[in-house]
Amino acid sequence: SSSSSSSFSHLDPADTAHLPAILSTHHQSNVYHLTHDDLRYIPVERFEKLTKELCQFPSFFHKPLYRRILNEWERYLNGDEFRRDNERYDREMMRRRRRATETKTDTKEGHGGISFRRTPWQVGTQQPQTQPQTDEPLPERLRQPFPHPLPTPPVVTYGMFHRYWIKELAPHDRDARFFRLLKQPTKDHVTRDDFFPYIKELLDDHPGLEFLSNHAEFQDKYAVTVITRIFYSVNLCHSGRITARQIRKSDLLSVFHQVDEEEDINKVTKYFSYEHFYVLYCRFWELDNDRDYRITRDDLLKYGDHCLSHMIVDRIFDAAPRPFEGNDKVELDDQGNVIRKVSREYLSYEDFIFFMLSEEDKANEVSVRYWFQCVDVDGDDKLNNMEMRSFYAVQLHRMQCMGHEVVPFEDMLCQMMDMIKPASTEYLVVEDFLRPHCSQVSGTLFDALFNVNKYVHFEQRDPFSERQKREDDFETDWDRFACFDYNRLAMEEEQREEEALEVEWQNPDDDDDEYNSMGMSGSSEAPF
Repeated sequence: SSSSSSSFSHLDPADTAHLPAILSTHHQSNVYHLTHDDLRYIPVERFEKLTKELCQFPSFFHKPLYRRILNEWERYLNGDEFRRDNERYDREMMRRRRRATETKTDTKEGHGGISFRRTPWQVGTQQPQTQPQTDEPLPERLRQPFPHPLPTPPVVTYGMFHRYWIKELAPHDRDARFFRLLKQPTKDHVTRDDFFPYIKELLDDHPGLEFLSNHAEFQDKYAVTVITRIFYSVNLCHSGRITARQIRKSDLLSVFHQVDEEEDINKVTKYFSYEHFYVLYCRFWELDNDRDYRITRDDLLKYGDHCLSHMIVDRIFDAAPRPFEGNDKVELDDQGNVIRKVSREYLSYEDFIFFMLSEEDKANEVSVRYWFQCVDVDGDDKLNNMEMRSFYAVQLHRMQCMGHEVVPFEDMLCQMMDMIKPASTEYLVVEDFLRPHCSQVSGTLFDALFNVNKYVHFEQRDPFSERQKREDDFETDWDRFACFDYNRLAMEEEQREEEALEVEWQNPDDDDDEYNSMGMSGSSEAPF
């Protein structure tokens, strides 16, 4: 049923089932809010079903989508398009008036009372009306889009949604719609900040993240972690700008739908797992002793029980890809021109995520390119024997100091070449590591060059354990590591809680200040 033109009416959610058909046959004029249906509105709380079933977005996108439609409508009113639409409407009205005059004349001359007048929303169609027309006045030109003010707060009307559908949704497939919604209207790429509204809605909506509702600081850290992981996997060039092509080549939209439908957040291991966030943030927290959210070279040397050589740590700071431009600083060259140079004095939390994802899973393309760039000291895109020998020399010294059996460089290199089978015997290129047969052995060479613990483990590996590893349910090395490390961290946290309860029981009269001084509470501590 339609409402009176003197007020806006609520669009019942049952009506939305007919929207696809209505949108395809609705008025072809570019002037909106001509009909009573156009003035009906959809409250934001009823917009969820429309977002998922018609627009094909995850349901928790409904509020950002609602705001985008309102913002786009405001841009439309303030732009040239609205003026052109009104001018087009003027021309349509003039043509209709001429046709109305001709029809009235033709009727008087004996055309059987059939009128070919069309209403404003029928302009552009070819099917005549067969009922005799009265001399009712034609609609006047719409100088303003609303004959009446919108309710407060602003709501999306059917006319607004119809315009957004025609401009932004109907002409595009699912991936293009997703990209166009994420990015800012005037941009051709998606930035880090564009994701925050959607992750915020996920935090507010998902039952698996409800326990974080009273911890705004850690909600922010979770959002940063998810977004950085998205850029790690999707933005392979590390420009900080995701393009439409990168969206289309990725699984990002399907993973957003998965997290929308899956109640257990930890089953969505790509990007959204809380357990994975827990592992990443705790590892960062353990290294960041001064709590300035910056990891120095000395801090990073402590990672993984001092498993990394100082040579690779220096290269991580000097050459490893950085996800965003937040650490950039402006410098001048010799001619006085402004240049931008990434600050390499520390790793931010986002930089650390890139490092840790690459360190704990060297079997994916992003990780291979990350470490290849670090080891390729001269930057010629070739890894030669001299570069590998310089890194391995540090490993040999560390292995000797730790009392492990020393493997000569030539023997190590021969073994690695047999596994990788490069196109050239003189050097390695990144494509050598990315061939299908290298997916599970590509990281071994990097471990041999700079991670003494993992290389020793490889040399002393148990064939039975290796077979179990190949047959387990984990999709990636990162998933396996995150699961084991989460269990370790959870057990340590449980032990700390038991010790804290024991201390509290033994000292019942201690005040809160003494309790806080022990580092067991307070906003500066980890949320775990």
